[in-house]
Amino acid sequence: MAVTENLGRDGYIELKFGPRWKYIACVRGFIQNFLAISIVDQAKADKIAMAASELLENAVKYASHDETHIVIRVSPETERIVISVENTSSKESIAQLKDVYDKIIEGDPFQMYVAQMKEAAVRSDGKSHLGLARIRYETGGDLSLKISGNTVNLSIVIE
Repeated sequence: MAVTENLGRDGYIELKFGPRWKYIACVRGFIQNFLAISIVDQAKADKIAMAASELLENAVKYASHDETHIVIRVSPETERIVISVENTSSKESIAQLKDVYDKIIEGDPFQMYVAQMKEAAVRSDGKSHLGLARIRYETGGDLSLKISGNTVNLSIVIE
């Protein structure tokens, strides 16, 4: 991942772990503590920790190998936050993620979130696909998806 290149004065954390659900709560707590010392606004820190947790849940849920990689970068002067989560996944899972991403990335974030909630209410497969729409709406960040072979990188920039 090139996320840690040219950090300058930015603070950052970088974690790699096996795709296990039980690790997500621990990582979220760690991220909240990191953000608490990096930025002043606790509400913003909570939203960012939620976004990181949602991205990690997606990575763990759809991972095809034993490593999930997260980098969180905080720019102290601007409080700009970049969260980047990378994992490997199957072609089917990548196609499904791309479909959800393409659906929620266009248009007003609130409207896309509402549309996903409506769709989730009538789904019968138990999947809500709300995570990315929620992140985009609640953080106001710019979400991006990069796919290279079977490697998926989901990032969000929050100003």
